Amino acid sequence: MVEPKIHIVLQRRDCARNVARFYVLAVEPSLYGDAALVRAWGRIGSLGRPRLDLYASAGEAGEAARGLAGA
Repeated sequence: MVEPKIHIVLQRRDCARNVARFYVLAVEPSLYGDAALVRAWGRIGSLGRPRLDLYASAGEAGEAARGLAGA
């Protein structure tokens, strides 16, 4: 079973421009034993929009997450 190793949450707030956004990157196990990179984004207080990308291993999903985070 894949243990979640990466969970990144970013928030952007700018009251003058009425901006309140969140971004989430997480590596989680899937139902089939491989790894899933979960991305979600939207306005703070809403469920946002999720996107799920499947990878063969947690390492591959972690590399993709780090690439998206710019690390």
